[in-house]
Order: sequence, then C-alpha cells, then structure tokens
Amino acid sequence: MRVIAVANQKGGCGKTTTSINLAACLAHLGKQTLLVDLDPQGHSTCGLGVQLEKGALTLYDLLGFREALRPSVMPILKQVNSCLYLLPSDGVLNALEEDLANSPDRDKRLKRELDILERENPDFEYVILDCPPNLGVLTFNALEAADDLIIPIEPSFFSLHGLAKISETIQHLQIFRETRLNVYALLTLFDSDTTFGQEIYEEVLAHFQDQLLRTVIHNAIVLKEASSAGQSIVEYAPESSAFRDYFHLAVEYLKRDWQRRFPMNELGWKNILHRHYGPRSVLGGVLFQAINEKAEIVEIAGDFNQWIPEAMQKRPNGLWQKVIPIHPGKYRYKFIVDGEWQIDPYQPVQRQNEYGTVDSYLELV
Repeated sequence: MRVIAVANQKGGCGKTTTSINLAACLAHLGKQTLLVDLDPQGHSTCGLGVQLEKGALTLYDLLGFREALRPSVMPILKQVNSCLYLLPSDGVLNALEEDLANSPDRDKRLKRELDILERENPDFEYVILDCPPNLGVLTFNALEAADDLIIPIEPSFFSLHGLAKISETIQHLQIFRETRLNVYALLTLFDSDTTFGQEIYEEVLAHFQDQLLRTVIHNAIVLKEASSAGQSIVEYAPESSAFRDYFHLAVEYLKRDWQRRFPMNELGWKNILHRHYGPRSVLGGVLFQAINEKAEIVEIAGDFNQWIPEAMQKRPNGLWQKVIPIHPGKYRYKFIVDGEWQIDPYQPVQRQNEYGTVDSYLELV
C-alpha cells in the first residue's frame, strides 16, 4: 500500500481538488484507493457528495481514541464507487490538536491506523491524504504516514515564498524517518499562455528539478463546478481537458512508482519469448499481442480508446490478444500488465511523451 500526502501550508493552491481527482483517477484505472480527509473543513468529504449523519464516526474518532475505545477503520469508510473509498471528517476534527497536545505519539496516530488497515485489508493499493492548509498535528501525522508527498503550487509569488517553510519542515522530518519521503511538486491552476506563468514554471523547475511532475493542472472552471456538484472530474466531465490533466497525473505517478520499484528494468517483463508479436492489421482492425505467462490481466490503452484500459484475451502459453478497430492515423499506446504501464517490447517504433518516458507508436495509412 502506497501512501501519498497532498500538502501545502498555503490555502487556495488546489490541494483538495488534486486529492479528490487524483484519487478518483487512480480508482478509474482500477486501483483500490482510499482518500483520507485530514482537513477539519471536510472539503474532500463534501467534494465527493458524502453527507454525514448526525453522530456518524469520522477520522476524529479514529485518531482521538483511547486504546480501550478504539473503533475499527472499515465501518467508518464511505464507499464512493467500486474502487474508491473515503475516510471522512468534519469540524470536530479541529479539537484533535488540543486533545493530543500531551500525547507522546500524537504525530504517529495516522500511521498506526494505516498499518492496521493494510494488515486487515490488503486490497488497498493507494491512500491519498488531503492535508489541512497548515503545518499542525494533522499535517505532521500525514507526513509521518506518507511514502510520497505531492506539493501543489499555484503560480503566484506568495506560493513560491511559502515553499521555503515546507521545505525546511521536510528536511527536518527526513532526519527522523526510517525511510526517505519522496517529494514531488505539481503546478496547479496554471495558465500556460501568460509570461508570468512561464516564469513561475522555470523557478519551480529550478528548485525541484526532476521532482517537478511533468503533468500540469490547468486552471479550469469545470473543476469548481464538479466540486459544487459533489463529484470528481471523472464523474462530472470525463470528456474535459481537466479530466485529461488529472488522468495524466495519475498515469505519471504510476509510471514513477513503477520506475522506483524497478529502476533497472522499466519494462518489468519476464519470461518473454523472443518472437515478433508486434501489432498487425487483421480483419476488423489491428491485432495487438503480448506474451506474459505469469500475468493475471493484461490491458491495452492508447490514443485510439482515449487511454481507457481495455482487457486483452488470454490464449494458451501466456499469449494475450486484442483486436481494436482503428482508423488510419498516428497512435501512441501502452500495455498495462497487472496494473503496471509498459511499452510493447515487440513494437520497435517509440515516441517520447510529455512525462519523459516513451510510448509505443503506431502509424496506419
């Protein structure tokens, strides 16, 4: 289970919007995902249209417990769809800082609960932590529990000024962590047509270098409309450019996670037969093929299906096939093997993408 904190002590940077829509896009890609609302304002909770009944258990009951009264995690969760769950919060969470003031484990409560959740419910693959806009006890709980940190940065002078504070906090935290926290920067509310926006981009790039995510979240009114409707952008406007931004963010994160786990083998393919199984024209479209005897599921996604993964059919001897109707044109595509994005090892033509990696490339005339 990989835990991702989305944090910035500055408000108005798209933190909650990013938390909701990154979680929704990971779920859209078939990843079992949990979104944890660590903000006492409960914006992720209401942003997903979840209404809490009076007396309902929330994150406060989980983190503020006395040992003898500790509730179980699962009954608190709200299921949004088949792959997305929410751990909700409300204004009561404001009391947690005072409640835990003298507790020696006040910054480790969330990590303890997520460790228990992972042991009891190993199906969860990703946890997104929507942090409050400050560096209090809730944010420190998130940073203790997280494997990765995404810092949303909107193009403004004040946003850049605030980076020094959170950078100092992270450097201090790294000293006491058992494993290093991976830090990424994400440009949000971005307008690429302005000179100021480009200047901000260059400054953030100079500061974070390869830790700056290549995906940029552009300013879009449809994101505010989705929040008002209590829906993620996946549900509200799947044909919008805002959806594409967050979908690309989810894909880029998964690629980076894959490269982190397998730095010397980006493809991750094993037991591949060295024969040519590249795409070829057949009756009804283009036949795509892959060889992987150990895979549970192999899917294909590309420009021809809006990058929505489609399952391939398993044949004997680890052969996977899929015929896709495609009109003449230029297409990028990839296989998804047990949830991991990979190029087609039998298609020699590739093109670099906006994330700094490559896609398999097919041109039909």
